[in-house]
Amino acid sequence: MNPESPPDPNPTAQNRRQFLQRTGVASTAAALGLSGRSTAAIGENGQFETNPFTLGVASGDPLPNSVILWTRLAPDPLTVGGGMPDQSVEVAWTVATDEAMSDTVTSGTATAETATAHTIHVNAGDLDPNTEYYYRFEAGGATSPVGRTKTAPDPGSTVDEFRFGFASCQSWPAGFYTAFEYMAQDELDLIVHLGDYIYEYGVGANGGERGKSIPQPFREETVTLDRYRIQYGLYKSAPGLKKAHASAPWLITRDDHEVDNNWADEVPQDPDKQTTEALLKRRAAAFKAYYEHMPFRLEQKPNGPDQKLYRNYTFGDIAEFNVLDTRQYRTDQACNDAFAVSDCQERFAEDRTILGENQKAWLLENLESSEATWDVLANQLPIARMDFKPKMTGEQEEGFRMDQWDGYVADQRAVFKTFEESVRNPVVVTGDFHRSWANDLISAKKNSDSVIGTEFVGTSISSFGDGTDMDDFGRQVIADNDNVRYYNGKRGYTRCTLTPERWETEFRVVEYVTEPDAPVRTDATFTVLDGEPGLQPQPPTVAAESVAVGNGATAELGLSARWLSEGLSGGTVTLSFSDPAVAEFTRATVGDAFGISETSVASDGSAVTVRFADLDTTVQSVLGGTDVPLATLSVRGDATGTTDVTVTVERLDDDTGATPKTDTDKGVLIVGPPSLTGADAPTDLDNDGLYEDINGNGRLDYEDIQILFNKFDADSVTLNKSAYDFNENGKLDFDDIVDLFDQVN
Repeated sequence: MNPESPPDPNPTAQNRRQFLQRTGVASTAAALGLSGRSTAAIGENGQFETNPFTLGVASGDPLPNSVILWTRLAPDPLTVGGGMPDQSVEVAWTVATDEAMSDTVTSGTATAETATAHTIHVNAGDLDPNTEYYYRFEAGGATSPVGRTKTAPDPGSTVDEFRFGFASCQSWPAGFYTAFEYMAQDELDLIVHLGDYIYEYGVGANGGERGKSIPQPFREETVTLDRYRIQYGLYKSAPGLKKAHASAPWLITRDDHEVDNNWADEVPQDPDKQTTEALLKRRAAAFKAYYEHMPFRLEQKPNGPDQKLYRNYTFGDIAEFNVLDTRQYRTDQACNDAFAVSDCQERFAEDRTILGENQKAWLLENLESSEATWDVLANQLPIARMDFKPKMTGEQEEGFRMDQWDGYVADQRAVFKTFEESVRNPVVVTGDFHRSWANDLISAKKNSDSVIGTEFVGTSISSFGDGTDMDDFGRQVIADNDNVRYYNGKRGYTRCTLTPERWETEFRVVEYVTEPDAPVRTDATFTVLDGEPGLQPQPPTVAAESVAVGNGATAELGLSARWLSEGLSGGTVTLSFSDPAVAEFTRATVGDAFGISETSVASDGSAVTVRFADLDTTVQSVLGGTDVPLATLSVRGDATGTTDVTVTVERLDDDTGATPKTDTDKGVLIVGPPSLTGADAPTDLDNDGLYEDINGNGRLDYEDIQILFNKFDADSVTLNKSAYDFNENGKLDFDDIVDLFDQVN
C-alpha cells in the first residue's frame, strides 16, 4: 500500500543540532551522537576507530534448541559499503544466561564478508528450550550492545502463557518509531513483523517528518543492491527499531515495499515503466539486501530473484505459526488492482492464487495436522471479507480491494473451509493496512453466516503519519461489514497474550509519530476463547481521561463511553481521586447529546457525580470502538503528585431497557511538574503557568537550561507540556529551550 506523502517540514524549524549551534553548547554534540564520524573504520592496529555496531543486534527464527543471532559491521551505514574496508573481519559472539554476560553458555566466531555487507548470521545452538538468553558481538576492540532472546518451548510441551507482539509498515520519513520503543519494554517471547520493513521510495531532502538532512543518494527510488543496503542502513539506524530487535526474537516476513509497490510474482505494478526482466533483477537485489539485514536462517537465503519465506514455527502446545508469503507466488491483481471494485467476476476465477500451488498445499496440510491450541497465520494482507464501497441511501452494491484476499476468492475459500472443518482455534494476524481492525471470519459455505475464526489487523508503526482514532472511512467500513468489529486509524503495535483458555489482543496506540516520544495507550482489548471462534462481545465501558495540570492551575478532564452496541438511554457515574490532597474537582458539564442532566460536586472536591438521560435517543448503537462523550470535569491541581481518577458506574441503561454489566477505565491526573533532578521541584517564578526555575532553587540560571536540555525527552517533561512550552506554540520543541536560554541572557 502506498503511504501518503507527508509534507516536508519547514526547513527553519528547530531541531537539536540547530539548538546546539544557536546556544553555543555544541560541545555536547558528540555525547548526543551528532558529531561527524571518522572515515577510517579500522586502524593499523586492527582496532575499530569508530563504533561498527551502529545498527545494533537482532535475533530471530527461534527453535527449542537454537536461535539466529544477527549484526552488521557498519561504522557509517548511510554510505555504500557501510564505512567498512574491503576486507573480511572476524567477529566473536557470546551467549549467556544473564544480561551482564557473566554466565556464558556458548560462544564462537564468524566472519563478516564484504560480499554480504559485513553482516553476520550465527545459528547459536545447544540451547535449552523455552529459556531466556542474552548475547553480544565483539570485533576489532569494539563491543556490541547486549541483546535479549528466547528459545521456543519443545513441541507438545505444556505452555501456560505465551506473549508476542506484531507490527508492520514503518516508513522512515513518515514519522518516528515510538511504538517500537514501547514494544521493546514489553520483553515479549516473540515479535512478528508482517512486512513493509522498508519503503523503496526516495527520501526527501529534509527527511520528511524527521527534519533530518538526507544525503543525495537517498533521494532516488531504491532499485540497486547498493541502494537497498543503504536504505536498510537508514531504517535500521532508528533507535526504537534497534531496541525492539534487541528485546526479543523476531519472526519476519515480507510484503511489497521491500521490493516495489504492489508487485505480483513477476508482474511489476507498472508494466509500462518496468519490464519483467527489470523487476526480476530488482527482486534479486532486494532479496539479497533483505536477507542480509534480517535474522533469517540459512533456508531463507535467496537464490537470485527467489526466496522461500513461508515457514512454520511451533511454540509448545500453545501456538503454531504459519508464516506466509503473499507476493512471490500470486497471480496479478484482478480488475486493474482497484481498491473498491464492484462486480469483478475475475476475482472468482479458480486459477487465481495469492499463495501459489505449493505454499497453499503446505499451509492446508499444516492446518489439518496441527495439535496446537492456537493456529496462527502470520499474514501480510487482510483475509476477512471487507466491503469498502461507500453506500448511498438504499444502495446495496459492494466493492472489494483486489490486492488483498478478497481479490483471490478461491484461496480465501480454501483456507476458510480448512479453518471451519479442521482447526481448533484459527487466528490470523495481519499487516499492510496502516489501521487497526478486529474482524470475525465468516464461513465460506453458501448461505452460512457462522463465525469460524478471528483476524487482528495491526496498524503501521509510522506509515500514513499521525492518523486519527475514528474517521469517515472507519465508520463506513464498520457500518457496511457486520464482521468488522473495531477500527482505529492511529499508529502503534499489537500485543497478544495466549493461554490454554483464552487469547487476548491489545491494540496499543501512540498519540502521534510526527514528533518523538508520544505517549502510548491500550485503545481496545479483545478476547477469543478456546473452542469459541470469533471475538467475544465487548461490554460497555466508561473511561476517564488522563491529563496533566500545573500546581494551582485548572484543566478539563473528559469522561466518555464506548462499545454501546445497544445505544445509551441514561446513567449515573461518579468520579473520585485516589489521593484527594493532590487535586480537586471544581465543576462538571454533561454533554449536549443528553436532554436532561444533573451534576453534583462533593464539598471537598474529592468526587463528582453526573446523571444524564438521552430523551431524544441521540446516542444510537455505536460499534468499532467509537468514543461517546458523556461529560467534562474541571479539575484544579492542589499539590505536586499523581492521583488515579477512579470511575464508578452506579447505573448505565441501554435503549432496550437493559442495564448491562459495565467496565470502567480509570484515568491518571498528574499535578506538576515533578522534580527533574530528584531534589527540589521546578517553580513558576512569575505565575504565568511556565516553570522556568527547573532546579527549584528560586531563580533562573544556566543550570536550568542544561537540566531541561538533558531531560527534554523524559516523561516528567513530555507529560507536562504546558509547564515547559516556553514559546507557547502548543507543543514541545527545541525552540522552547532556546526561548528559556534567551531569558537567561
